[in-house]
Amino acid sequence: MNVLDYILDAVLIATIFLQFRGRRLTPRNLLLPVAIVVYFLIAYLRGVPTAGNDLYLVAGGVVLGLVFGVGAGFFTRVYRGEKGIYAKAGVLAAAFWTVGVVLRTAFSLYASDGGASADRTIGKVMHSWNITSSSAIVACLLLMVLVEVGSRQVIVGARYLRLRNQPAVGPSAHWRVAPADGTAPSLGQQ
Repeated sequence: MNVLDYILDAVLIATIFLQFRGRRLTPRNLLLPVAIVVYFLIAYLRGVPTAGNDLYLVAGGVVLGLVFGVGAGFFTRVYRGEKGIYAKAGVLAAAFWTVGVVLRTAFSLYASDGGASADRTIGKVMHSWNITSSSAIVACLLLMVLVEVGSRQVIVGARYLRLRNQPAVGPSAHWRVAPADGTAPSLGQQ
């Protein structure tokens, strides 16, 4: 792993932990994590190999990314606050997000710093699974993180847009009892 890999992992972990206390959502901070991942895709991804079982490995990474991202998005609460719309990650959101980041980081550390025994072990697994190149592993990990980040941001972003497009309901707006003339009560009726 190089410095940029550590930076990516740190940014991904920080995005979820910043939301434990509730973080104000804006289009910018919804799109920033996706933009960072796209930068890493452009920098590292040199195609998606399809020989042997390479595509199955990549598809497995995409599915895992989807599971972790949807889990993190589903357990993130999006709500209207005093100064805008906020997102607050729950414990389960953090768990889904962190498991994805830790699995990728652990594999990357093992592969890059595990020495000759790691090379032999990874080589044996690649051979037995008919994975033809390390490019398949790179594609698997990068697309996994893209789908994890993207799916979480789509879920949180959809909730954000839904709240943003709804009229704000202030403390004075409330349902009232039906008027004596039989007409239906309305929101904020005085």
